[in-house]
Amino acid sequence: MATKKRFFQHFGSAIGFLALLFVPAGFAHADCAVDASGGVYCGGGRCVADRNGTIWCARAYLGDAVRTRDGSVLCGAGQCETDWRGQVHCSAIVGGAVLRDSGGRVRCYGRCERAAADRCEHTPADVSG
Repeated sequence: MATKKRFFQHFGSAIGFLALLFVPAGFAHADCAVDASGGVYCGGGRCVADRNGTIWCARAYLGDAVRTRDGSVLCGAGQCETDWRGQVHCSAIVGGAVLRDSGGRVRCYGRCERAAADRCEHTPADVSG
């Protein structure tokens, strides 16, 4: 029992910290965003603005949207990450996790697929009342 207690004293907080690294802030729900003119756009997943300020959201529930180096937006079914060459890869699994390893390669839950503009949407939010 003492050995187990010592293990968690030394490594317990580190394990908890490492677990938090794999959960991006604000990721785990549908999203909405406001453009420069006050228009509200929503999607099944994360929303981001492109270089012109146009809001694009992932179509997939829990999907991800990423602004590329050139300012365009690409989306995927799961989380997305940019590799060392600047290419965006996403988990093909809805809500699936990704991680860029120390070599700059993207590792995906399930399998990886390239992010694509046709996986994004530009849908104005409905207005109540």
